[in-house]
Amino acid sequence: MRPIPAREYYHEQDKQALDALKAIPGFTMALKAFMKVFNEKMMHGVNMASKIRICSKQLPEIYAYLPPICSALAVNEPELYLEENPRPNAYTYGDTQAFITVTTGLLEHMSEDEVKAVLAHEVGHIACRHVLYHTMADMILNGGDAFLGLGMLSIPIRLAFFHWQRCGEFSCDRAAALYMKNSDVVVDVMLRLAGGTEGLAEKINAELYIKQADDYLELIGTSVWNRTLQYLALMNRTHPFLSVRAAEIKKWSESDQFSRLINFAEEKQGDYCHFCGETQKGKWKFCRKCGQKI
Repeated sequence: MRPIPAREYYHEQDKQALDALKAIPGFTMALKAFMKVFNEKMMHGVNMASKIRICSKQLPEIYAYLPPICSALAVNEPELYLEENPRPNAYTYGDTQAFITVTTGLLEHMSEDEVKAVLAHEVGHIACRHVLYHTMADMILNGGDAFLGLGMLSIPIRLAFFHWQRCGEFSCDRAAALYMKNSDVVVDVMLRLAGGTEGLAEKINAELYIKQADDYLELIGTSVWNRTLQYLALMNRTHPFLSVRAAEIKKWSESDQFSRLINFAEEKQGDYCHFCGETQKGKWKFCRKCGQKI
């Protein structure tokens, strides 16, 4: 599979929300304060001490999912860890040494393809360069703003971080759909997260579930009051509502952009950079787009 650069599937709302976040007075101060205390080696040590590192010799059947995903999305392979937690979940932190953590609940409740889609979603965060800000957001949104000395200054930043994180999920759902070559498995992940057990999720009609998103959008469009209420329900959430995500990725997978990117990924003619997917000319030793050695 030819690597697909993140710039090709980056969601418009993701970029707009990040630009709005960076434009908030005080954001630069918050970033500087965070970078003073951010310690990647500490995070690495905690992971090694408290989680199970998944690798070619430890749970190799799970690890085997990761390298092809990283290759397909033009990302250097991050560390992968297993965390004991009955809640199905996965998350990505770090910066130069990013890592992905999956929970036991995720592996126990989801099929092989669904786990691959979740990992592709998390690798998408790395490809889209979300991870540093995600790590910073987690500290601020979990009370670290007081530790950073931001105080009331962090309130607009907190709300903007929540909004940006929600928008960023759309980009990463696209990364997962591209790797799986369709949106069906990504929608199945939403059903599993919304419906719980494997037995119940398999009985749920996906089309009817996606229709809920249309009904939801119709609801918030009926009045300013309804829009306000739903904003209040959403404003402190890091992820969009699941039915909305399912409808969004289903719609995008039917677009010309998605078809073009799938064709791009399956194109075999000519030489291309395995890091960014850029077509190479002549006998270049380094990619003229990303600078990586070919």
